[in-house]
Amino acid sequence: AVSDVMADLLNVAAMTLVMGGRLTYVIPSMLDFNEEEDLPRHDCLKVVSVCYQPLQTELGRRTVTMEKVKEYDDRKRDEYLEGTWVNGPQSAEKVANIRERLIEAAKKKPGYEEKAAWRKQKRKETKEAKKR
Repeated sequence: AVSDVMADLLNVAAMTLVMGGRLTYVIPSMLDFNEEEDLPRHDCLKVVSVCYQPLQTELGRRTVTMEKVKEYDDRKRDEYLEGTWVNGPQSAEKVANIRERLIEAAKKKPGYEEKAAWRKQKRKETKEAKKR
């Protein structure tokens, strides 16, 4: 799951970075993303900067830079991993289900059904053309 990948990324960074070393990554997010609650965390890393770039009306991405500020303690591994998401599954789901959330938002827009039918027809025509 995406939430596990993020937890592992931060944990490996905390283990391997030198003190003061930095990790920079990009995370997709919707407009309802709250950096204080939904951004993954690690006790050994502090957030240095977060830069938001809108890509669509509802979707954007955040470039996050974190710095190692505390030595990693192997005995706390499980604690570190459990604390990655401040609001637990709720925060992780905001990142993990971006595609589904975009589709749901698109379905609410006027003309969605017509556009979806047109795209489906185009895909069908393209597929048939490739067979010839």
